Amino acid sequence: MNFNKQLLFGKYELIKSLGTGSSGSVTLVRHVSMDQDRALKTIPKDSAFSSSALSEARLLKSLDHPSVPHIYDFEEDESFYYIVEEYIDGETLDAFLLHQQLISPGLFFNICEQLCDVFIYLHSQTPVPVIYRDLKPEHIIVCHNQLKLIDFGVSSYVSNTGNNFNHYGNIDFSAPESFTDDTITTAADIYSLGQLLQHILTFTPNNFSHKFQHIIQKATSSDVPLRYSTVAGLYQDLKKIKETIGQPHLIHKIAVLGSNRGCGTTHVAISLACELNFLGYRGIYIDCVHDGILCGNRDELNIFNQKNGYYYYRSFQGIPDYSEGIQFDVPDDAILIYDLGTDVCSEKIYDMDLVLYVCSGGFWHLNDIFKNHSFLQKSTATLKVICNMCSKKEASAIASLLNCSVYHFPFDSDLFKNTSQKEALTLKLLKLKGGASPSDILKGYLKNSILHHR
Repeated sequence: MNFNKQLLFGKYELIKSLGTGSSGSVTLVRHVSMDQDRALKTIPKDSAFSSSALSEARLLKSLDHPSVPHIYDFEEDESFYYIVEEYIDGETLDAFLLHQQLISPGLFFNICEQLCDVFIYLHSQTPVPVIYRDLKPEHIIVCHNQLKLIDFGVSSYVSNTGNNFNHYGNIDFSAPESFTDDTITTAADIYSLGQLLQHILTFTPNNFSHKFQHIIQKATSSDVPLRYSTVAGLYQDLKKIKETIGQPHLIHKIAVLGSNRGCGTTHVAISLACELNFLGYRGIYIDCVHDGILCGNRDELNIFNQKNGYYYYRSFQGIPDYSEGIQFDVPDDAILIYDLGTDVCSEKIYDMDLVLYVCSGGFWHLNDIFKNHSFLQKSTATLKVICNMCSKKEASAIASLLNCSVYHFPFDSDLFKNTSQKEALTLKLLKLKGGASPSDILKGYLKNSILHHR
């Protein structure tokens, strides 16, 4: 195509070629009057794929979902069909996962929810469901935190008796019946969804993925009647796991780590543990720093009483990070607060319900703050940034740098002192004792009860 300010159909400015495939070419165009980028598919009428492309366009035109590309226009001339659809500027799910290397449980659930939502939508179409039939990472685009399902070329409405699409599919993700004479139903999509979730789980922390194996096994059963009957059923089981992570009957794990030495990491961790115990909850501080307050021959140790491996002072209760070879009795209702110092690479982070990242306001630390924040986002389900000992101006600068909300934790010279501000934090934990996790409550507290910058 000629890209010299040519207007196609009197309204589309040709920008650049996006590629050429077996079915035709794709061009980036801009709707002049609406100033919107769109993708133009040009398909030769004599192409063997023209009928499939037209079927895909008709199907997409009938659908309306955030994860399904939108069709804007259809034109034709003597030689070509022209399909104008939503321009999706992103990367495939496989490329996204490889770039991330490790995704947090929170991001995993976000991906699962979006995938389940679009398939619930497709399978609930009336009068007959839509079978996608070709789910795989290459057909999912991650676009500004929104998943887009592309390539509906082999999708179809299912008949009352099902459709037979013999010997078609991707060996890694397609249901066994796709390669036999058996009838294809929505159960084939459920199988593919299970296989895809298994693939995504390989990019999550090891101690997280095992929670989903019973779901994967049911979704990918070779026996169709043994699979989930609907995607909604699969989604409900995923939600149950999400809701149980960090529930009060489990041991809650909160990590506190800092951008640099002296930024107040230990102050935040100890304050949280003290307030939990002051209000009658079992908060146990765990010192994971080699030269931390409970480690070595430090002058601070003389203030503590010791019993059964615990260190006590006022409402404080803590233990050093004992080696795995030492068996230590931890109450089932305890909330464990891990002081990780500046160890952003600690493997403990992957097993946390919540990570509090404490930053200082020194401009010379900004580069490390940014790099560490990017790493931590990939490693934990819930990450919150605390600007401790920072001015409002410094906190705002960090918020702008990280493009997230940051919070100011109440600070005073006495690590073990109970204050009304610190107490407010733990009171938020207590209010929803029956159902919410510390992660959820801390999130609400940090949003509503602490000096908040954006």
